[in-house]
Amino acid sequence: MKTTEQPIIQNFHIEGVKHISVSDAFEAINRGDAVMLDVRELNEVQLESVPLDRVLNHPMSVIMDRLPYIAKDQNIIVACPGGVRSVKVANMLNLQGYPNVASLDGGFMLWKAKGLPMDSNLSFGGCGCNSGKQTKEDKPSATAPIKNSFRIEDLKNLKMI
Repeated sequence: MKTTEQPIIQNFHIEGVKHISVSDAFEAINRGDAVMLDVRELNEVQLESVPLDRVLNHPMSVIMDRLPYIAKDQNIIVACPGGVRSVKVANMLNLQGYPNVASLDGGFMLWKAKGLPMDSNLSFGGCGCNSGKQTKEDKPSATAPIKNSFRIEDLKNLKMI
């Protein structure tokens, strides 16, 4: 597995963590030389996922519980959207005695930008409801009462910052 000591694309780095380019990672996965640990949370993976057999989802929030299921005798590429979480998890794996770990330099943002395989359930172009075209049913009536577009349940995860 071809790695570098410093990231080339992203700024975030922890000393001792190796990095791998998206093209080298893709080649290593396809050759069967490495597995990719996708450390995004389940809700993120449900929106977008890498459709390759050697990509495993082990969310950062539960990675310590998953260590018994991650073999130490393989090349591991850790991936997340931008490379920050993956560097942190790669560092933790190094500290846990995993000898061949690299963080995906530039993360899934660069992976997608390079046109590498990614299944998506995201909608593009406006809200995704009618591709921006308003139908007769969508047009508000001058006499129709205005309704709230949310329910109180929709606010349960809202946090003050």
